[in-house]
Amino acid sequence: MNDNKIELSKIILGKIIQLIKNKKFNNALELLGKISHSDQEKDIINKLTGLVYLNKKDWKNSLIFYQKVSEKSLNFENLNNYGIALFKNGKLLKAANKFIKAINLKKDFILPYENLGILYKVIGNYDLSIKYTLSGLNIFPGNIKLKNNLVDVLNYYKPKNINNKIININHKIIEQKTVKIEDNIINNINIKNILENSEKILKENNFKFNYSETQIFKRNQSNLNCNRHLDIFKKYNIIPKFCFSCYKIQITLKKVVDLIKLYFYFNNLNLKENNIRKCVIEIRKNIIGNYKGYIFCRSVNEANDIKKIIKEDLKKNKIITKKIEIKHGCTEYYEKNQLYKSLDEKITSKIYENEWSKIEQDYDKLYLTKENQKERIWNKTLNNFNLPDFLIIKNWLIYAKILDDYSYKDIFKYEVNTNLLSEFEKKQIKSRVNLNLVEN
Repeated sequence: MNDNKIELSKIILGKIIQLIKNKKFNNALELLGKISHSDQEKDIINKLTGLVYLNKKDWKNSLIFYQKVSEKSLNFENLNNYGIALFKNGKLLKAANKFIKAINLKKDFILPYENLGILYKVIGNYDLSIKYTLSGLNIFPGNIKLKNNLVDVLNYYKPKNINNKIININHKIIEQKTVKIEDNIINNINIKNILENSEKILKENNFKFNYSETQIFKRNQSNLNCNRHLDIFKKYNIIPKFCFSCYKIQITLKKVVDLIKLYFYFNNLNLKENNIRKCVIEIRKNIIGNYKGYIFCRSVNEANDIKKIIKEDLKKNKIITKKIEIKHGCTEYYEKNQLYKSLDEKITSKIYENEWSKIEQDYDKLYLTKENQKERIWNKTLNNFNLPDFLIIKNWLIYAKILDDYSYKDIFKYEVNTNLLSEFEKKQIKSRVNLNLVEN
């Protein structure tokens, strides 16, 4: 045996496992590299090495080592971890196979149910996503991840003939007779009926669930890939090239009641390209304005055309705005380069530097960007008022109450419970009071 090598023993194995538990992953890899092992012990070493790389979020190396393990030596936990490595490498259908095998070995192991619910959602197989989510909930009825996934699926799909509390509540909310926007006019009476009937449905079904989302998206089948772009900006302080062709109409509102009316308007807005749109409460630090709506566009001309349409519509619907403006990309980029704020579509060459392209390529190679998009499907959301939208609107009401914006009382008679938030979260929201008074 090489002098630098040590024999695998229960003591060494225990040390490695303890290092992993203590998140000392590099130390664990160093010790694993020093072990001299027999053919019978190869699977143990490869499983542990795959696990370490999985914890380091080095998905590529994790998969390399899991692929070396013989199938017969994989237990339910190994199969789930193997599935995660495959998932993160964009091999989603192969990942599903590992998660299903993990469940077959241990029916009450919750992680593969969570993973299958998410996996089938991102490839657009909503029936299977619901199937595994509900199977997991039958075992663990209080599991928050499974409930969140089920609620999220309802943004894209209306399941039929499934006897489940959450799905049944969603059907009842969608099918309310009061959901009418007569003559394309959105008024407080209609909204009041919709929201209060929805709350009544929740109370009748004893539905208590804290859905933490704060943005309502109405998506088309485009992938803006914003998480990728913002992560590149955060890590390397460069503006990704894709973002130079991103424009948005930003509608800033003063009261939460107008944000809710804007949401209903967006639900009924028909645009030629079915542009992605969203309504949000602002939670970013030091960003001005509390209530906002966005419509995403691919050119300044498109943004100008849509802006003309919506300005007239918002006025007709008595949706009171503070400002309607066209903005270039994300506000986070403006501090990096003030010139980026310009709506001149020719500014890319003045800002985007040659070496940035190499940085983006290296990022995509490291984080498997292209691989992760191969099997995914981006479906459009349903344009109807549903359970997930109502739960998010309830979060807006909590936000408004903390900011002493009581306009919501015109459309919602029920008590708004701010106790769902921590004192820290309340303080963060409260700190926005003065920000809202300052104009850009």
